[in-house]
Amino acid sequence: MNTILVPVDFSPASRNAANFAAELAKLLHTRLLLFHAYLLPTPISEVPYAMVTVDNLQKENEELIKKEADWLHDQYGLEVEWLVRIGIASDEIKTLTKEKEIGLIVIGMKGAGGLDKIIGSTTTNVARKVKTPVLVIPHDAAYTPFKYITYASDFSYKTSLPLFQPLLELARTFQAKVHILFIRQTHGGDTELETTGRRSNELIFEGFDHEYAIIEEPSVNHGISSYLQQQKSELLVMVAHKHTFLERVFSKNHTTAMAYETHVPLLILQDKS
Repeated sequence: MNTILVPVDFSPASRNAANFAAELAKLLHTRLLLFHAYLLPTPISEVPYAMVTVDNLQKENEELIKKEADWLHDQYGLEVEWLVRIGIASDEIKTLTKEKEIGLIVIGMKGAGGLDKIIGSTTTNVARKVKTPVLVIPHDAAYTPFKYITYASDFSYKTSLPLFQPLLELARTFQAKVHILFIRQTHGGDTELETTGRRSNELIFEGFDHEYAIIEEPSVNHGISSYLQQQKSELLVMVAHKHTFLERVFSKNHTTAMAYETHVPLLILQDKS
């Protein structure tokens, strides 16, 4: 991957994500690009307020992001680029991925409670709109090398090495073991699906240390959560297929949203071609 893009809003969660991204950039020998998008304030009453110009806001935000970039440079010895634009964050990030060679977006999430409550609107919209892999970092997830990676699959994805390249690059860099997790939602399951899925995954993970885990659980979210509580893992990987993944996992209609106490960063691979 050529460049890691880090959307920042100057919150503790975004600073945590930037630190995480800097650690990865050092190991992967990639460029780091900090990005911030802002909107003009909208008056909500007839009470007079000081007019703020675009130029003033642009300058103010540029000063803030430069401080972030300088700190990362001093802390990690990286050359850190930065960019500030006016606009809706998720839309500007999508545009930026088309303008530059972005290999990975690292973005923070904040809050408490179920996963549907802690994924902020910007994070959710970015993951839904872009075709670039997105690494979501919980606000309290401190960086630690990836020794064990859990790839949760429903065995339905076609063999595509480009799709899994970010995961394979991380597994290779960290010499991590990959646990391929399949949640069997019905007793007995679909033997043909599981056999085909294993065969496809063997082609993808050939030469990588990996093993399979199968759990019978009606709820995919609960099954993943239970597994992560029992099995040590520093990274969870899932595939977003034509938006259905996020709608399924992050939907407020799910009463068994993935437990937040796992604190595991989530890598979303984008199967949206």
